[in-house]
Amino acid sequence: MEIINKRLTLHEFRDYIKGYYFGSLPANKLVIHHTWRPTRESWQGEQTIAGLKNYYEGKGWKVGSHLFIADDGIWLFTPMQKNGIHAGSLNLRSIGIEVVGNYNVEKWSGETKTNALGAIKVLMERLGLTENDLFFHRDVSSKSCPGWAITKEWLFKELTVFRLKPRIPTADSASLEALSAPTPVSPPSDSDEMVFIPVPAWAQEAVDFVVTHRLFKITSSEDIRDAVKFYRFYLLIRQTHG
Repeated sequence: MEIINKRLTLHEFRDYIKGYYFGSLPANKLVIHHTWRPTRESWQGEQTIAGLKNYYEGKGWKVGSHLFIADDGIWLFTPMQKNGIHAGSLNLRSIGIEVVGNYNVEKWSGETKTNALGAIKVLMERLGLTENDLFFHRDVSSKSCPGWAITKEWLFKELTVFRLKPRIPTADSASLEALSAPTPVSPPSDSDEMVFIPVPAWAQEAVDFVVTHRLFKITSSEDIRDAVKFYRFYLLIRQTHG
C-alpha cells in the first residue's frame, strides 16, 4: 500500500493543496469519518499511522482514507488524486477524512476540532465544493460514523463561523540564512529611495504588517526579528481579547 505518511500543520496543509494536482477527475465530495479506535488518547502519530497501514493491508486493501486528523496535525495517508477505500458507494471521486477519536457522545474539541474544520474548509474552497458535497459515512452505512454527536447542522454552522488564525512566525535565527529575494520595504523618512532588504518567507507577514502600519523601519535582519516578535505579541493579545 502506498501512503504518504506526512504530518502537516493546518497552515502547511493549506499551502500544500494550493498547487496540488487532484487528478484529471478531481474529487467532487468529502466524506467525514471518525476512527473510533484509535482514540485521541491512544494516538501516537507516525507509529499509529504505520499500524493503520498494516491493518488495511491485512484486509487486502491497496488504498485507504486520505487524511487522518488529530491534535498533532493533519496526516496525509492515501494520495488525494486516487480513489480511496473508506465509504463503500461514496469512494468514487471523494476524499475520505478520518477524525481521530470516538465522537458518539462528545463533539470535536481542541486542536482536533480546529484541524478538522480547517482541513474541510480549505478543501471545499480549493475544490469548489458546497455543503451538498459533504457526506457522512453513515449516509451509506449502518455505522454511527463520524459519531452520533456530529450532526450536519452542527458541522455546517461551525464551518460558517470558522476562521483560520493568522500564521504566527517564529524568529529562528538560523532561518535568517535562507532569505528570499530582496523585498522592498518602507523608505527612511528623510529619503525618497526605496530600501531593499532580503526578507525570509516565514517573516513576510510580520514585515508587511509593520510596514503597512508604519510602526518602524525595516533596514536590517535585526529589524526583521523585531517585526516578528512584535507581530507575534500583537496576535497573542488579539486572540486573548477577541
